[in-house]
Amino acid sequence: MKNTSLALDKLLNILPDSVVVVDAEGRIRFANDSVRNLLGYDPDELVNQTLDCLIPEAYRRQHRAHFGRFRMQGKSIAMANRPLVYGLCKSGDEIPVSVSVGNIELDGEQFSIAIIRDTGELHSEITEITIQAETDPLTGLANRLGLSHAIKSAIGRARPFSLLFLDLEKFKPLNDTYGHEAGDKVLEIVARRLQDSIRSRDLAARLGGDEFVLVLDGLIDSAALKQRAAVVARNIRRPIRIGDTNNMVGVNIGSAQFPRDGKTEGELLKVADDNMYSAKQRGLDYKIAN
Repeated sequence: MKNTSLALDKLLNILPDSVVVVDAEGRIRFANDSVRNLLGYDPDELVNQTLDCLIPEAYRRQHRAHFGRFRMQGKSIAMANRPLVYGLCKSGDEIPVSVSVGNIELDGEQFSIAIIRDTGELHSEITEITIQAETDPLTGLANRLGLSHAIKSAIGRARPFSLLFLDLEKFKPLNDTYGHEAGDKVLEIVARRLQDSIRSRDLAARLGGDEFVLVLDGLIDSAALKQRAAVVARNIRRPIRIGDTNNMVGVNIGSAQFPRDGKTEGELLKVADDNMYSAKQRGLDYKIAN
């Protein structure tokens, strides 16, 4: 960027979005004044650094491949305008941004211009929509979609975990006797008791009706699972006040462990469901496979 540099600098500095100009080697040759407010860098600090300095380490390999393919195509149109990627600030914080990139030739040299826009507000809105979509409206627990997302994420991280599949006992007669409003109250109480029975890094979900699933992070020892299942069963069996009477529901619980009992969400839920049914047939609170 020789004779055109001054004019381009002035043009890019009046833009409200952060802009960086990158050469063919992936080094930043220019950054406009807006990068200071968004990413915390003075523009001169970025010059001659690679674009990687603005990308969280977890995403750098994917970015290099994507950016390399884009440059090879030689297109002058925007590579993408993606609403939920992350930029790395000078402070080390990661912030949600959108990035649009276009190729351009200046004074016989090939450059890419990246326009970086803060999408924090959009990210918050999307996060809220996602939470609503993955939450059971009655109990506040995760719903089937939220459960699926949690299981698939844990499998993707290859981190051991266990499932406890729960089916309430005596719930249907209670619901038939006192009505659906009382039944909903029981489900809400059970949900709170399940939350009280797990750790902050675990997940409680309602599949529907009176079936629930617990995702227990890192807990795969059979003895520890039996202890946890016993605590859950004991908490659920505590009396529930409906009107002037104390009532009680029971529970049957079956377990499955990743990766031992399955490598997919479907396989794990089937094993846990089968073990729950076996416990029910045998009159047990829970069945934890050894």
